[in-house]
Amino acid sequence: MTNLKYRLITIALLILASVWALYPRTVVERVKRNGQFVFDTVQRVPLKLGLDLQGGMHLTLEVDESKGTITNKAEALDRALTVVRTRIDEFGVAEPVVQKIGNDRIAVELPGIDDPQRATEVVQKSAYLQFQITDKTQAFEKSVARLDAILKEKGIVAKTSGAAAAAGASKSALPNLFAAGDSAKNLAKDSTKADSAKSSDGPFATKVAKAPGGDPGMYMVAESDREEIDSYLQHPDIKAALPPGKQLKWGADTIVAGQKAYRGLYVLDARPIITGEYLTDAKPNTVPVEGTIVEFQLNNEGGRRFKSETGKHVRDYMAIVLDDRVMSAPIIQSAIGTRGQITMGGSGLQAAQDLALVLRAGALPVPLKVADTRTIGASLGQDSINKGMLAGLVAIALVCVIMVVYYRFSGLMALGGLVLYVLYTLAALAGFHATLTLPGLAGFVLGIGIAVDANVLIFERIREELDHGKSVRTAIEEGFKHAMTAIIDTNVSTALTALVLYQYGTGPVKGFAVTLIAGLVSTLVACVFSVRTFYLVWLNRNRGVESLSI
Repeated sequence: MTNLKYRLITIALLILASVWALYPRTVVERVKRNGQFVFDTVQRVPLKLGLDLQGGMHLTLEVDESKGTITNKAEALDRALTVVRTRIDEFGVAEPVVQKIGNDRIAVELPGIDDPQRATEVVQKSAYLQFQITDKTQAFEKSVARLDAILKEKGIVAKTSGAAAAAGASKSALPNLFAAGDSAKNLAKDSTKADSAKSSDGPFATKVAKAPGGDPGMYMVAESDREEIDSYLQHPDIKAALPPGKQLKWGADTIVAGQKAYRGLYVLDARPIITGEYLTDAKPNTVPVEGTIVEFQLNNEGGRRFKSETGKHVRDYMAIVLDDRVMSAPIIQSAIGTRGQITMGGSGLQAAQDLALVLRAGALPVPLKVADTRTIGASLGQDSINKGMLAGLVAIALVCVIMVVYYRFSGLMALGGLVLYVLYTLAALAGFHATLTLPGLAGFVLGIGIAVDANVLIFERIREELDHGKSVRTAIEEGFKHAMTAIIDTNVSTALTALVLYQYGTGPVKGFAVTLIAGLVSTLVACVFSVRTFYLVWLNRNRGVESLSI
């Protein structure tokens, strides 16, 4: 009797724990509403649905070695995995899956995502932030003639460029291409210092102009010429001829003058005064004069360095460089401490939100490219749920009918154990924060068959013991005792298979393995321990019983 009491208490506690694990609870989640992310308080069942059950997006990322060889790719991918996971968490996607595949890929599953392009950009963005002083020595202007001469000597000047240069050489030169008004006066002064540039008629002299206002280190290139100039800058001979200690980087935005669009080309000191590694926080904001900005904060060490470096460059221009693109180049009015801002130019608030998000998450240690992308519609997910539910209901109905018809009273006890099996399995999935996928549903239905199979083994052994003339109580005890070996053998071999699938599988395969393992454990508890308890309760209420409906 004492043993039976403990068994009933154990079952009661397991039922309470399962109900608690599955009980809907209040959670705060970040959702998109009218183009803005807001925090909502909602009631949710703690059973997560996978990508294939609610729709969304699947991304496979891999290291992009076209931008340079990665020495330790596995280690770099581990660090990239952490950054991507943080970004996805900040992005506000419910129940995302971010996992490493092999040593060179990362799989990202974003259930419920409604803006795949934006999500891809957020995941891929390097977010490498640098602050560099613009060149004030006119080093680029002094080297223009040499750069154009190299292009001619090597025969790498585009034919269209050569024709255009020949046609416009008499009226186009570096200082005068884009100057107007007062700027022209300043540029006229500058032109006396760049006599060599005047004498050149190559693409750098004719297609690269000083920025309006003559700000040091800032030039403009017509957007239609940008690709050509960029191809020259990538040539090894031109790279070698660039002024030492300087870098040329494109601006992020274009400006329109007249009928043409121009993009900034900045000459910067190669050594950054500080990088984004000291950044601790970033948030978007909108101010009346500058428009959309991203305010950032550095840690104490970064603040000290930033203040020291900017103190040395008061009245100089400081380029804020993100992923090798100059976001803005404000003038340093005074030493700057731990706080600063990035002007977003014409970009909207959402772009500022995304930039702040990736800055907070940190920069990717290696460039990543999208190897595969798939979008799964919500309708497909709902269709999968309907078919999965139908398959599960049909399986359960057939099992119930067969067990009751074939094993009668004992079959009803098996059905009681089956109800507990369903409850325990779902609670285990919720308790371990597992994600229920379509293959997971298949594993769940398969687990029903395994659970019933355990009871079939037990019932057949009990029948054999009854046929041998043993009493009902003894037959039940012997039936459970002798069937356990076969049940454990079956469950262990299946569990080992599921563990292999979990270790080497991905996404849905892992979901199947987790559901199957949870089902195997639930089988032992529900269909062996609980059903035996039901028998003990029945025997306790019917002492001296001589027959069993089985």
